[in-house]
Amino acid sequence: MNKTFILNLGANMASFLLSVLFSMWLTPFVIKNLGVEAFGFVHLTQNMINYFSIITVALSAVVVRFFSVSAHRGAHDEARGYMNTYIVSSLALSVFLFLPLVGTVFLIDSIIRVPSGLLGDVQTALLIGSLLFLLTFFMSGFAAGPFFANKIYITSTIQAVQMLIRVVSVLCIFSWFAPKIWHIQLAALIAAVSACVLSIIFFKKLIPWFSFRIKDMSFKKCRKLLQAGGWSSISQIGVLLFLQIDLMVANVMLGVSESGMYAAIIQFPLLIRTMSGTLAAVFSPTITLYYSRGDKEGLVRYANQAVRFNGIVLALPAALLGGLAGPFLTLWLGPSFEHLKWLLLIHAGYLVVSLSPAPLFYIFTAYNKLKTPALTTVAFGAVNLLLAIALSGPAGLGLYGIAIAGAAALMLKNVVFTPIYASKITGERKRVFYKGVYAPLAGASFALAVCFAIQFFFPVDSLLSLIMTGLVATGAYVLFAYFVMLTKDERLAVSAKLKTLRSSASLPFQKGFFK
Repeated sequence: MNKTFILNLGANMASFLLSVLFSMWLTPFVIKNLGVEAFGFVHLTQNMINYFSIITVALSAVVVRFFSVSAHRGAHDEARGYMNTYIVSSLALSVFLFLPLVGTVFLIDSIIRVPSGLLGDVQTALLIGSLLFLLTFFMSGFAAGPFFANKIYITSTIQAVQMLIRVVSVLCIFSWFAPKIWHIQLAALIAAVSACVLSIIFFKKLIPWFSFRIKDMSFKKCRKLLQAGGWSSISQIGVLLFLQIDLMVANVMLGVSESGMYAAIIQFPLLIRTMSGTLAAVFSPTITLYYSRGDKEGLVRYANQAVRFNGIVLALPAALLGGLAGPFLTLWLGPSFEHLKWLLLIHAGYLVVSLSPAPLFYIFTAYNKLKTPALTTVAFGAVNLLLAIALSGPAGLGLYGIAIAGAAALMLKNVVFTPIYASKITGERKRVFYKGVYAPLAGASFALAVCFAIQFFFPVDSLLSLIMTGLVATGAYVLFAYFVMLTKDERLAVSAKLKTLRSSASLPFQKGFFK
């Protein structure tokens, strides 16, 4: 673990923790002030807008890859061409998409169930959310700078600043005006504008040889991006069927109230998925670099380590979420939500295994082998949708049916297909990328057992007892991870790193820094 990796990881984790704190504060605040039905629309409206990402992802998903590979190979003119092509194309596409987005605003009550008293607020939230979506689309290309320089911590720091600005904006708007659903989207838009400015500034600092020139826009490069990104668009259909369809199914099949409750419950499983994505992004520049150099052996070795590390880190929060679901929901949202603890446990349980292989997705991107993953993602996304409808409605399982459907489909996609296909395109044996999955599963099971054991002997009915239980389970997990999950070489590497950090920390004292 070098300094850059630690910086990237630390910044990503800080951004994630800010997201957790924001969700913990915002969710009960909105439910208390606006009601559980209104809270459901906070996320449902943005989910509906995100359906348009099927179109935008064709450009945004691949420009970073093409820019970085060209730049790593010293082809700066080619890299400049890709970036300028993206800037011009994203602006043109944003103008094109604005009309259908506005159309969705006026037709929203024909698509989903919206109480008449909330219709105006929901429409305003959709309009502001549309502007936020288009700005985020334009801004995503500038992540190519930190990605190429392997300074992902810059992107994560910008995201953390964006989250802080969003929190401050929400606090100010809610203090000055009566709370509305669309106020949350307005705060997000203000934060996104700030983040966009920072992204452009840092891109220029990291890529000093870049200059924006419209004449560098190339239709040939645009076609190449769209051809490669076309499969990303198809894949995005599947991603949306996995991540953005749950609330829609809950709203249509079970009603506004059930949808609002599910929106509250799904917050932390979604944050764990976000955490998985940010962790995987830490490994992506190095995976791309190995591919650019033609070092397949190094790529496979590094990707395997990434899967293992990703799973070990994710196992703890997932286990804590599932193991302490009952007292957490009671203290966070109130006793009326405690009965949904098993729903939270289902989500936490399957995420441990299904999210560990996330770094392997970047092998598909590096090799530009996106067709099969795209079609597979759509297929399993369709399975998720059909199962969610069948289990929540006709089978009578309600919200639990939606969660079970998501678990089955995501496990098939990420645990069965992803490692096998990654081994195929790298020319390795089929089981080579499964090494990193077993240890996180064992660690999560251990942490889950510790949480249940503590609750069996001691009541966890206050914030202090919840925190203490979490700390004890975390300490036990760290010891279990060090002595059981890590290999001998990994333990030696961790010990050496800790000794280095202790030496660095004691250096100021040895030099009389505080005299």
